Amino acid sequence: MGFAPKTREQAVPLHARPDSDGEGSGRIPFPENGVDSALINFAAVPESQSPSNPTAFPKPLWLRRVKLVIAVAFCIELGLILVVLPWTRLWTENSLLLSFPTLRSMLHQNFVRGLISGVGLIDVWLGVWEAVRYRESRI
Repeated sequence: MGFAPKTREQAVPLHARPDSDGEGSGRIPFPENGVDSALINFAAVPESQSPSNPTAFPKPLWLRRVKLVIAVAFCIELGLILVVLPWTRLWTENSLLLSFPTLRSMLHQNFVRGLISGVGLIDVWLGVWEAVRYRESRI
């Protein structure tokens, strides 16, 4: 059972639908099923204060700083792990790869280790870059 509009008036978008006084308030008339249209008013909150508008509710300064610290710490930590891990015993004596000898031999190649270390360096660089280019706005 679908909700197809019965008339052309019901197919008009909410913001363009005129109310009984001729203004577009967003009220939906429901005369056939007995719902009071005053209870269903979608235009009660102005668009400038709606949650979908990101500039209406700015994040507090402490929340933006905590988010930055967590993101930078995560990027740097993950990057350092990726830089160092391929060159340790944990990488070469990995018991999880015993059942996959082809993958294990490929991961022991120096160019693969270098590639993974390079991705780690890029990750460290991104973390530092985010910290350096952070600017606080006066919102």
